[in-house]
Amino acid sequence: MALSQSLASLVLIPCSSSPSSSSSSSSLAVAASGQTFRLFLRSGSSSSSSCCSQFCTPHLSLFSSFLTEQHQRNGLRSVKRRAAGAVWNNVVVRAAAAAVHGQGESKKKVLIVNTNSGGHAIIGFWFAKDLRAAGHAVTILTVGDESSDKMKKPPFSRFSELRDLGVETVWGEPADIGVLGLSSFDVVLDNNGKTLEVVKPVADWAKASGAKQFLFISSAGIYKSTDEPPHVEGDEVKGDAGHKIVEDYLAGLGFESWASFRPQYMTGSGNNKDCEEWFFDRIVRGRPVPIPGSGLQVTNISHVSDLSSMLTLAVEKPAAANGSIFNAVSDRAVTFDGLVRLCAKAAGKEAEIVHYDPKAAGVDAKKSFPFRNMHFYAEPRAASTKLGWESKTNLQEDLKARYEEYIAIGRDKKDIKFELDDKILESLLTPVSV
Repeated sequence: MALSQSLASLVLIPCSSSPSSSSSSSSLAVAASGQTFRLFLRSGSSSSSSCCSQFCTPHLSLFSSFLTEQHQRNGLRSVKRRAAGAVWNNVVVRAAAAAVHGQGESKKKVLIVNTNSGGHAIIGFWFAKDLRAAGHAVTILTVGDESSDKMKKPPFSRFSELRDLGVETVWGEPADIGVLGLSSFDVVLDNNGKTLEVVKPVADWAKASGAKQFLFISSAGIYKSTDEPPHVEGDEVKGDAGHKIVEDYLAGLGFESWASFRPQYMTGSGNNKDCEEWFFDRIVRGRPVPIPGSGLQVTNISHVSDLSSMLTLAVEKPAAANGSIFNAVSDRAVTFDGLVRLCAKAAGKEAEIVHYDPKAAGVDAKKSFPFRNMHFYAEPRAASTKLGWESKTNLQEDLKARYEEYIAIGRDKKDIKFELDDKILESLLTPVSV
């Protein structure tokens, strides 16, 4: 029996319940609306039903031990395979989603144009996973060449995870997108360009090829400083900023739906730009953590899954998203000193915080500290009101998970130089522990 045939009859039964003894089926676990369900696929044979640990058809054996993701969209949590070597077919997830939500929602073809470096690269990686979990067809076009050294780093080194989910991964230059042989798409996300020169070829091609929706990853860094933080959508921005010029161009292209997303600092598995790692590097080695200024400066550290879930809602609610600017951030801020303490708690250690004046210490705060030395945080008001989005993450828990990865890759044993730290501490007459 073909897999598609075995999906002809679908039944969702809470895991606290069991199918009748006469019901011949196999099952897999699906989390929906906070409750775990079993999805039973009736095969029509007279054999007794199998348990949740195995899904069988005459031509397919599939381990179905699944782990629910932290994020949840529209009552359906995405599921991912835990067992290595399992045979995965994406129609199972699509069928589960259809069983929970009905067949009314049409699935879309989405193209993600993804940067090949920097902190934003992780957005495309997580967004592709979320889209597949929701049943959409996804192609991710990464800038550059697959054989480049950049592809040896995360998240690119983990693209096999995307291919296992049915994501098509391709490489090329956005400027040549019209000759790359790509098919047409319903939705295009540009998670690469910072200037109109880079984004325009992608946006023009998307419009000419029939895309109905265009999404753009901008930056909260284009907001002007304010005496009334946090930054909210509609606040004044730097008119000459490249991201702002792109947003203005997209507004006039005539897409059925377009939207721009302005992220800040991000954390999450697969990130290749230091965020919490900078703090862990000092805490695990028993070194003082030098913080510029008072340490009371407020910023926003968002888990990428919050950003990705926001983007996915925009794909599924194009009318609500149309013409909007979204601050793509989590809904809680944190102080610099508070982040040190949270990182120390995640590592199960104590942290010594020292404060310094960058000018007096003779250092450039942009080089000696990973964040802007100022209050810099935004709130996701538009996503909440227009998309019904809610943050599903907790920074303390996220940092604990990131610390476990930090230890797993052996970074705590890496030889790291702290020349700028030593210069700062010397200016404060603070002893340096080695």
